[in-house]
Amino acid sequence: MYLSHRRLRAGGAGFTLVELLVVIAIIGVLVALLLPAVQSAREAARRSQCQNNLKQMALAAHNYEDTNKTFPPGSAGQYTVSGTAANFTGAWKDPQRNTPWGHFSWAVIILPYVEQKNLYDSIDFNRPAYVNSIMEHNNGDFAVPPIQRGPAGDTFHRPQSTMVPKVYLCPSSRKVGQFKEHKDYAINGGTGECCSERHTIITRPNFNGIGHMGIGVRLAEIPDGTSNTFLFLEQGHYGNHSWLGKLQGANHFMWVHHASQGYVNPQFGDGSPTAAFMMPNDTQNNTRSAKSQHPSGVQAAMADGSVVWVSNHISAQIYRNTFTRANGEPEGGQIR
Repeated sequence: MYLSHRRLRAGGAGFTLVELLVVIAIIGVLVALLLPAVQSAREAARRSQCQNNLKQMALAAHNYEDTNKTFPPGSAGQYTVSGTAANFTGAWKDPQRNTPWGHFSWAVIILPYVEQKNLYDSIDFNRPAYVNSIMEHNNGDFAVPPIQRGPAGDTFHRPQSTMVPKVYLCPSSRKVGQFKEHKDYAINGGTGECCSERHTIITRPNFNGIGHMGIGVRLAEIPDGTSNTFLFLEQGHYGNHSWLGKLQGANHFMWVHHASQGYVNPQFGDGSPTAAFMMPNDTQNNTRSAKSQHPSGVQAAMADGSVVWVSNHISAQIYRNTFTRANGEPEGGQIR
């Protein structure tokens, strides 16, 4: 009886320590194998949502064009109030640079066409935009830590400045900065300097993109073809921007000034004809290049409304050509 009881207890015993460790190791291997697949599936979903964002913005730009006969300008605002770059109270333009200070971005201008008319109606375009924080390296000096400029602009627009519609936020984008007032997309500013009056008005030939300061283009002004010309591209707010290194927070939803928030181009620095070309996701400082957290490239909406994938390793010449709307590039240079 006693021996039978001992045998019963031994036969009903649980796992040994070795067996338990083996089971844990097997589970760990299975999780390690499964995790990349789960992460890949999640990124695919995020990329699909980003693609839909670009599609909605492109549709909004076309609806804007139907109503106004031009695509939206890159930024808009008054040009008469004088001020300097040190005047953070709301000057509309820096007269020394002929650049905007407190203009409204294209993202605000097309709000009625992305189902945000109530937000649009709450904005007074006779007043400057508002921003709570502008992080910049002083005078573009990347050897010193960035400084915070602002608050700047008209406090009337303080509430609206953080009401960023989800359509302007890429779900894959890295979230940085203390203040929630950024977007992750930009309009094609061509291959010259994007947001300077001296380049868009005084030397108009440099205005070869889709949106510039106070200027939009008509469909008829895109002879290279709408399917061959960028309209919007990803430009994550976390990345390197003009006058700002990475992980500081730029590309504001509402506010635009000389750092070219909301504009993207393929050239370094001031966009001069001799400037180097920057590929997608370039990590150098003082660029307005396209940037994304999607692996190996960025997404872009073309001027015909389609959305395409742009690899980090795309031909530099094709990439540059796709920013220009009327340079007469030869056939066969399409982004697709």
